[in-house]
Amino acid sequence: SSITRTHAPSATNETVWVDEPEKKRINTSLVISGIAGTNSPQSNGSLKPLRAPGMLTDPVKTTIEQVGEETTYGLPVSVGVGVKLNFTKRWSLGIGVNYTLLTSSFNGKYTEVKNGVASMPISERIKNTQHYIGIPVNAYYNILGSKNINLYAYAGGTVEKCVSDKYEVLSTSIVHKEKTKGLQLSANAGIGVEFLLGQHLGLYVDPSLRYYFDNNQPKSIRTAQPLTFGFEMGLRVRL
Repeated sequence: SSITRTHAPSATNETVWVDEPEKKRINTSLVISGIAGTNSPQSNGSLKPLRAPGMLTDPVKTTIEQVGEETTYGLPVSVGVGVKLNFTKRWSLGIGVNYTLLTSSFNGKYTEVKNGVASMPISERIKNTQHYIGIPVNAYYNILGSKNINLYAYAGGTVEKCVSDKYEVLSTSIVHKEKTKGLQLSANAGIGVEFLLGQHLGLYVDPSLRYYFDNNQPKSIRTAQPLTFGFEMGLRVRL
């Protein structure tokens, strides 16, 4: 470790130099990322209504019920920012915030309820759009490094909240929104590589496997296919 010298007055008014170890500094990087996940073209299996439909003689709430077994999922896409704290040459910790967009479409039946009265069901293609805000935390271990490239392994998890769950009845102007309770929890692990573009800038690629736990979230690619492959790419700016 490096040494700094400071002076202090003595009883004889002479300057006395004292050696003090320099405080260790934690290196910090700003991270800007984009993430793409895998999707499945369709999901076949038992399907349930998004809400249990109320009987026409006793209507309760507006309902959307899926008809058939085919669901088409869009590619999950996320963007985020964060910081990476390097504690040693080998170990570092990353934390940030990200936004994720999930989309799907299916054949469904929309039944609107107003003032306790249910309208005639509308059978149409329905598009679902979900917006999530999450906080990812990852631990990194540097396997090897050089002046131009770093190879590392990492593992961690993410806590997410669905802030919008919207259903659009296509070929109409009908938009229906659902409130989502609870949080989505997931765990991930992978191996990444960073290409150093300069003293303070790096381009990284982080492929990983991620598992989404069953947390009673809206139907999506995550509930149909909990184990997914993710591909994250971004920039790290060393501060």
